[in-house]
Amino acid sequence: MSLANSNVPPDGKVFGPPAKLAPYRDAKTTAIIAASLLIPFGTVAFFVLFCQFNGGEYALDSSVKIGQLQRVALLVQGLYFIILPFGFELMIEKLPFPGSPSKYRFGKVSQPDNLYWMMTCLSAELFFVAAAMFLLLATQTDVPRWVLILPIAQCAYNMKNDLLWVGFGSIFSPIGKGISIMVIDWLLIGVCFITYIHHFFTATG
Repeated sequence: MSLANSNVPPDGKVFGPPAKLAPYRDAKTTAIIAASLLIPFGTVAFFVLFCQFNGGEYALDSSVKIGQLQRVALLVQGLYFIILPFGFELMIEKLPFPGSPSKYRFGKVSQPDNLYWMMTCLSAELFFVAAAMFLLLATQTDVPRWVLILPIAQCAYNMKNDLLWVGFGSIFSPIGKGISIMVIDWLLIGVCFITYIHHFFTATG
């Protein structure tokens, strides 16, 4: 039996009982979603423990330089994220961007409530904080090594999301349809992710 909502036809229109978010369908699906959290949590734990065990130049409080490639990646991701609060707060139904074809839209708000309102505000807040972190970090010359883990942490969670949205979207989507346009996000953040990891291991003091 597919984990996707069996009442959802290929065109994404829902008939019968409302679609459910994946964690609320059954124990198996909840376990898979919970396991996917090991990607970001495990990534951060690895880098923190790596620094703790190796020490010296890899000590969390050791000073490292921001390289040019790292700086470019931080600027690109910061500029990408700084526009998203406006999307979540002001034009949620037009995402991923105003004027995009309806087949690429993330969805339509049918019955917004306070929880939905809170989630849009909190999403905007976190993207704003992330953008501020990326852009400010890009202006620095030297930073403590632990700071390099912050963009890696964001990218790891981003990769987890894109894996579910794109790679397994037809299974975990509440309407049985993945978010294909997010492959662009997957590629962009993936390149930044690789850049940040490479810089973590090659940055000079």
